[in-house]
Amino acid sequence: MRSFEIIDLLCVVEACRHDRSVGNFVSMAEGVEELRVLTGDFVSSDDVVANALATVALARGCSVLFDEQAGAEIVSGALGWSG
Repeated sequence: MRSFEIIDLLCVVEACRHDRSVGNFVSMAEGVEELRVLTGDFVSSDDVVANALATVALARGCSVLFDEQAGAEIVSGALGWSG
C-alpha cells in the first residue's frame, strides 16, 4: 500500500471540493482521478486512494461522495435540478 504526501491529498481535496446548498462535499471518483494524474500513481487500488482522500476530506469538514463515475457529471446533473 502506498502512502501519499499530505500536500497532494490536500491539493486534490481543495480542487475537487464542491460548495453547494447541500454543503461542501468531495466526489471520490473525481478525486481519485485527479490524485492519480498529480502523483502518477496508476498502480494503487481505487479503494486505497479513495480512503486516503476521504480521511483528509472529512478532516477538512467536507462530506464524501463515493460515486462510481466522474463526479462532475453527477454534481452538475443531480444537484442542478430545482424541481
